Parts: sequence; C-alpha cells; structure tokens
Amino acid sequence: MVTTGLVAGCDSSGSSTSSASAPPTSPTSATSPTSPSSSASPQLPPETLTFGVIGTSGEIDQYRTMAETYDPVARHVTVKVVGWPNDAAMLDAFKNGAKVPDVFLANRRHLSYLAQHQLVQPVDQLLDDRGFDFGDEYPRSSLTAFGSDNRLECLPYGVQPAVIFYNKRLVTMGRIKTDPPTPGQGWTLDQFAAAGRWAVNHHPGIAGIHVDADLSGIAPFVYSGGGQLYDNANHPTSLALSDPTNVQSLTQTVRALGAPGWTLTPAQLAKHTPEEWFIRGKLAMLEGTRRIVPDLRAAEHLDFDVMPMPSLGTPATVGSLTGMCLSQHPGDVVTAADFLVYANSPGALALVSFGGYLQPANQTVALSDAFQQPGRLPRHAGVFTFSVKSMVYPSVVGAADDVDLTVDPMLEDMLRGPASEVPRYARRIDRASYRILGPRYGPSAIPSGG
Repeated sequence: MVTTGLVAGCDSSGSSTSSASAPPTSPTSATSPTSPSSSASPQLPPETLTFGVIGTSGEIDQYRTMAETYDPVARHVTVKVVGWPNDAAMLDAFKNGAKVPDVFLANRRHLSYLAQHQLVQPVDQLLDDRGFDFGDEYPRSSLTAFGSDNRLECLPYGVQPAVIFYNKRLVTMGRIKTDPPTPGQGWTLDQFAAAGRWAVNHHPGIAGIHVDADLSGIAPFVYSGGGQLYDNANHPTSLALSDPTNVQSLTQTVRALGAPGWTLTPAQLAKHTPEEWFIRGKLAMLEGTRRIVPDLRAAEHLDFDVMPMPSLGTPATVGSLTGMCLSQHPGDVVTAADFLVYANSPGALALVSFGGYLQPANQTVALSDAFQQPGRLPRHAGVFTFSVKSMVYPSVVGAADDVDLTVDPMLEDMLRGPASEVPRYARRIDRASYRILGPRYGPSAIPSGG
C-alpha cells in the first residue's frame, strides 16, 4: 500500500496540462501537444525512443497511431513501437535478456518483479516536475495499486474490470418473469442464474453461462460475498478459499453456475474459445472485459450488451490494471518522461481509446465519447466505467503464475462438481497454494484439512 506521502501527493491540486480540454471523439480530431519539458532546446539532436506495448495486432496498431502523432517542438523524436502479444510474453523477454524499452506498458501483477530487478524507476517526481495532475484524474485505488515505498512506480494507464456480456437475442431481460434484472444496472447472483436458466430453456442447444475456471474468474464472487482471496493482504502464505465466508460464497456460485447444460463442456472448449462460442450465438452470457468489444462488434448479426458482475451482497469485480512505466535506464530520461506525459494526455488517450480495446484509467477520458462511443455496441458502455468503482486489487504475488498453474485444474473440478464438494476442494486448493507461497514468506500454519 502507498503510504501517507504518495496519498498527499495524489490530493494536491497543482497545475495540470492533461485536464484542460475534452478528449476528441475520433482520431482525426486529436491534437498533438508538444513536449512539456522546458529544459530542451531546438538545437538538441534527434532522438529515438522505444515504446513497449502489449496486445493484439489491432491494439498495437492503435498504439502506433498514437506514437506517430508525438511531435515535440524542442527536438525531433522517432518513437519505435515494440510489441508483445501479452504481458507474460513481455516479461519472459525481459527475463531472457531483451532490452527494456524506454517507456513500456506493464501489468500490475508483474510490478514486484520489475521493481525488485530494478527495471523501472518511479515516475511521480518526473510527472510532478511537468505539472501532470495524476491526483484528480485517476481513482485513488489505481494509484495505490502501482505504489511502492511511498513512490508511484508506474502511471495507471488501462483498467479492465470484468463484466458480463450477454447476447440480447438469447437473454431477454424483460421476459424473465420472476425478479427480472434491469439492463445496465446491478443484479444479484440469483438474477444472474435465472437469466442463464431462462436462456437455456428458451433456446435449446446453447450454453447459458461461462466464467473462467481460474482465480480471476472466481475472485469477484469471493469478494462480493465479503471474503478475501488470500490469507494476508501484505504477505500472503496461501489462498483463503477454505475460510467459512468464502466456502459459503463459492457454494452459492457453484450451485448457480453448475446446472447441467448451463456451461460449456470441456469438449466444446477444446474446439472453440468461449468468445468464439459467444460470437456463434451458442453462449448466452460471458465474463469478459472491454478488450473483446472490437471482436464482438465485427461479428455479423450479434447484438450484445453488458451488465456488472453479479453480486452476493456487495458489488465487486476484479480485472487487469496496466501501468505505463519508465525504464530504469532509458536512452534519455527527459525524452522518455516527456513522452509519458504526452501518451497520457486526453488527446493521446482518446486516439487509443477510439479503437475500442483500451479502457483508460484516466477518468476524464473514460467518461468521454471517445471511450463511451454512443451509438455503438454495447449500449450500456457506462457499465465498464462504473465497474471500476467496485474493483478489488488482490495482493501482488510474486509466484502468481506458479499458483495459477497449480490450482486452476482444481478450480475447474470444483466449478464443475456438486456444490457439496466445495469445502473439500477449497481445502485442497489452499494447501496446494501454501506449498508455493508459504516458504516465500516465512513460517505459517499449514491450512488444515485434506
């Protein structure tokens, strides 16, 4: 957690160059603000800056378009975009000796590795020197999530809360007779299950619901039920699924999701991804984030909308948080910091947001037409923005990939099994996670049970 100094910095109301004008609604109307650095002069030699990004080819094209508009007055800067398909591939490249780009995007889950191996440098002072107001434009939780030792390690850039996509041809909210949910508004787990049941009963041959059988998939239900994913927020030694509160929430969830014929079978998942089944009209509801919207829009005859994650008491969701980071050793720190400011200005963020993939952490842009895109699917795009308020950021675990690899098969068995077996699976999962996390954080009582 970020301590008092960073929080105080977030509350400051210093001058800002990023909130004065509204973002454009199309790439053609975006302006190209110049570098805010006053230390450079027109006589400085040309500079090449590397910008590392993650995503599909469509996402990378949006970043490249934005980078091409960077045109500072003081010197000519060529921005070279380096892309990876996902954050894991980027981190693997760093581990194998690839040069860290001057400025790059990184997932919060890898922040501890980047900081421990001195691959990033804090950005708060550099932003403050350039009059960048990161206190009012960003949710405090996102700033805290990228804080370490009272410093802001990376600037929150993209936030992707999990929501529920539904096929409007397969799920007709108004025709659900008992306690129908309201489109775009919150709903309970029971309403969510009823919508899936209605879809399956009225459209034979389809699956009702798909939730990923991993920690990210079940985490919203755990948090919504009042529980925690790990046994300790700061130094987790195991998962805490066997906690009585979590057992109750997971039992309700398995009961809601596990009816025969409601979910995609392993054979179906081996043939197509959940997103592909959704596009084919064979899946009524899908857990996902804003990143899949362009693919869904490209599908012919698909009419879809979004709802928040279902609630077991308190609205809650999880998701991906991406930061824009500065290399510990950039080619030129002034150029890199100036580009960081430009890339997070409303005009530059609007250019990337217009592609439909990015949900910006900057709330001014997230509430603008550049992101909301009225007149395009989904109709209730505000669900993405307002779900940020319900986001919970789990503990950053250095061995997160190892934990996922170990527990995901057990989570899948739990979600597909009878609700009565949830306590047993929860104990097994906790014990398996302890074998990975416990030795890393010192002695702790091994979770009981078998």
